[in-house]
Amino acid sequence: MRLFEEIVARLGLDEEIAAGEKYVVFPGKCAYFENVKGIRVFSAAGVEISFKSGALRVEGEGLSVGQYCGGDLVLFGKVTKVENVL
Repeated sequence: MRLFEEIVARLGLDEEIAAGEKYVVFPGKCAYFENVKGIRVFSAAGVEISFKSGALRVEGEGLSVGQYCGGDLVLFGKVTKVENVL
């Protein structure tokens, strides 16, 4: 079972509502990213994640890596912003 489905099942969420193209944010808890190629920059206030087709910058408070394996990345902490990196 992919990590995304496991998270959705444990939190009791509807997958169709929670799903995003590359990521899903669970406000105040965590964020899940799929098909991650690498982490370019990491701090407790910001993370830059690379994908095959581009990159995302995640901003927040108390960010930490919960799991990073097989292209799946879980960030714990308060995510306040996710944006494309040019």
